[in-house]
Amino acid sequence: MYLGFQGLRGVAQVLPFGASRVVGGALGLAAYGILGAQRRLTEDHLAYAFGESLTPSQRRRVARRVFTNLGRSAVEWLQLPRLSSNDLQRLVASDGVKHLRRAIKQGRGAILLTAHFGNWEVIPPYIISLGFKGGVLARRLRYPEYESFIVSMRGAKGIPTFTRGSLKEVATLLRANQIIGMLPDQDIDSVDGVFVNFFGHPAYTPIGPAALSLMTGSPILPCFLIREGAGFRLVIEPPLSAPQAADRTQALTLLTQAWSAVIESYVRRYPDHWVWMHRRWKTQPAQNAQGSGLRAQGISPEPRAQNPQPLHPAVSLLLVACCWLLAAAIGGCAKPAPPTSKTAPATEQTTAEADRQMSGFTLTGYEVDGTKRWELEGTGASAEREIVTIRHPNAKSYDPERTAYLTASVAQVNQQNRHVRMEHEVTIHTSDGLWFAAPVLYWIPDQNQVATDQPVRMETDHMLVYGRGFRALTQLKHATILEDVELVLNPSDHEAQGAAAPGQPFAQAGADKHVTITCDGPLTFDYENNIATFEQRVHVKDPNGDLYSDKLIAYLNQATHTIRYAEAIGRVRIEQHQNTAHSDRAVYEPAIGKITLVGKPSLVVYPSEGHETPTLAFGGLTTTPDARIAAPAPEVH
Repeated sequence: MYLGFQGLRGVAQVLPFGASRVVGGALGLAAYGILGAQRRLTEDHLAYAFGESLTPSQRRRVARRVFTNLGRSAVEWLQLPRLSSNDLQRLVASDGVKHLRRAIKQGRGAILLTAHFGNWEVIPPYIISLGFKGGVLARRLRYPEYESFIVSMRGAKGIPTFTRGSLKEVATLLRANQIIGMLPDQDIDSVDGVFVNFFGHPAYTPIGPAALSLMTGSPILPCFLIREGAGFRLVIEPPLSAPQAADRTQALTLLTQAWSAVIESYVRRYPDHWVWMHRRWKTQPAQNAQGSGLRAQGISPEPRAQNPQPLHPAVSLLLVACCWLLAAAIGGCAKPAPPTSKTAPATEQTTAEADRQMSGFTLTGYEVDGTKRWELEGTGASAEREIVTIRHPNAKSYDPERTAYLTASVAQVNQQNRHVRMEHEVTIHTSDGLWFAAPVLYWIPDQNQVATDQPVRMETDHMLVYGRGFRALTQLKHATILEDVELVLNPSDHEAQGAAAPGQPFAQAGADKHVTITCDGPLTFDYENNIATFEQRVHVKDPNGDLYSDKLIAYLNQATHTIRYAEAIGRVRIEQHQNTAHSDRAVYEPAIGKITLVGKPSLVVYPSEGHETPTLAFGGLTTTPDARIAAPAPEVH
């Protein structure tokens, strides 16, 4: 089959672009006649979406055009590598590029969101040809050989491909004021999602675009490539953003519903442009869990029982190649063997008596009500008695508020208690932007716990933490670094030029804007209440001075996970050059470098060269030598 694909590639390279479209349309039409299950699924979905507004004969006509357009798109993909920027600009007309340029001028990048609509693969190289920079976010394909082709095709045009789970890299791209392209219009039960209205029916829809927009401030711009005669027209819609007053959960749902509604409007206008073979409504809300975030899988609106697999872009490429070469093989390629033929639960793959090699591995844990709690899979595994060693483990731990993704090079699973030891480049990243890394990590998925006694690293976009020893919930909602803690802040949004004058905020002087906090430990993060607590010999090293205390309670920004302000407690000492202040408590605001002394502060100020009356500025307090000042306690929100 792959040889057929390579043969089709060779033919496409020598055909003129117009002729290749004719060939692709013919192959798509042949696929419509041969792939009965996918044809019936397409017609059933059209009936489910449009109801009686489409007659049976109209549904059949639309379905034929859907297959014809897919065939054209597949062959056009094969020709993309030979098209120059000038060729693309001659081929594609555009409306709404001004919206994209305006978004880029705002400096926060843009999320260019489209659907499996028209020839979506033409959009990224065309956007790059206009002078924009960016990449695409895509899930891995079932067939590595086709994935390699598509990724290489994009790469040759200067378009990097980020796989699912690359949240940090994508956020970095957006903060560099670039573009990320996404196709989130499918029902994927392995990603976080919400139910939104799509053609009048609840459809489980990924919240990734909305979450990324909320995290980075990047606007979502829906765009669609429409076939027009011998070319295309790219339409870029105005940006979408979450309502200001909505909380995070409401914002995610409203923003997801907003872009879904835009996609529906285009699919209604151009029904033959969308991939109707995908089982868009396969996941339905659980009857007893409305509004709880639970969902029931396998409840499909289609009345037929064939239960075919979704048609993936890679499958469409394979489809047209096989249509051209061997009609009998097409149906088998369009419906790949289920994963269970390669991957089996660990309890079925291991025995206590012998070693076994597996080409894949899957282990899943469920809640009492049947919802998925966690899952672990790998690209291969070997078993020795009760221990299964997994290559390239990829795990997820689910929570109503955030999902944790765990990766490593190797993992060992104890089949008796389902404890997991992960090692070599172990990472956890959460759906809201927290990152963790360690050389070794112990995971007890049924108890939702992780731990290690090794050096660890945690980070967000504005905060980096090092330490040794770690105990946490898997989603990092509660986490403790046990000892040797060092935290580095970089409040880049508050940089200022020059040195601090008396009364000027503490950290607004000096070239180095990093603030470092160290303690003997532990450091405990409570992200449910947005509090971090440093204990034992705490030292805050600000660019313009030092703060020491027995304990520091930091109040975190929920969006960035960085410190808004902190309360120092117990034997507080502040040193700035040769000057010193003592107090029972102090409140420190690292973003602006302000310190407020609380209780009965004592300030000792030494003369400095060039000043007859020395001064010292801590949080705007200006004093004379040996002065004692009582500052009011701050209002804590």
